[in-house]
Amino acid sequence: MRPTSAANLLANVILRVFVWVIACLTCFGNLVVICLRSLLVAENSQHAMAIKSLCCADGLMGIYLFVIGAFDLKFAGEYNKHARGWMGSLPCQLVGGLATLSSEVSVLLLTYMTLEKYFSVVFPFSHHRAGKKQTVSVLVAIWLLGFSLSIVPLWCKETFGNYYGRNGVCFPLQSDLGDLHRCSLLDTHLPPQAALPAAGENTR
Repeated sequence: MRPTSAANLLANVILRVFVWVIACLTCFGNLVVICLRSLLVAENSQHAMAIKSLCCADGLMGIYLFVIGAFDLKFAGEYNKHARGWMGSLPCQLVGGLATLSSEVSVLLLTYMTLEKYFSVVFPFSHHRAGKKQTVSVLVAIWLLGFSLSIVPLWCKETFGNYYGRNGVCFPLQSDLGDLHRCSLLDTHLPPQAALPAAGENTR
């Protein structure tokens, strides 16, 4: 099922409602964790730093959902008129990069935290623990790597094309061809059901 339709950026009422619910829960929940972790004294300050960094990365996904929800309201009922312009616009590219940054950094942070816990369990008496400087260095490196992965498609248009504009939600989950064909259908201001038979006749 595609996330978009001819009339709306978000295809159905369930998506339109839950994009706001999940966005609010994501931002509020991660903000609460950051505040509590900052106020309470943690036994393992390095682990607390990683948790707060993970919350920041997850919070970016909440911002992404807010933006998608806002543009869904803006294009309500007439998304077919704005589809191609939206998918090629700077806001779509930036919000797609933001979602990719959030995803990449979250995965990298979870991997780092998992490895850290693994080694602490397997080698409980080892004195080679990551100090504050090492932890900060790893976290900075993870954010720089995530930023690099998200910004490369914006800089290398010749290689990646309209990487973040492959679908209406500006997240590279689907192939180029299907969405470009759908976009051409939207430009005609005809419903896809009306345009598909004509396309089939041309191939005969």
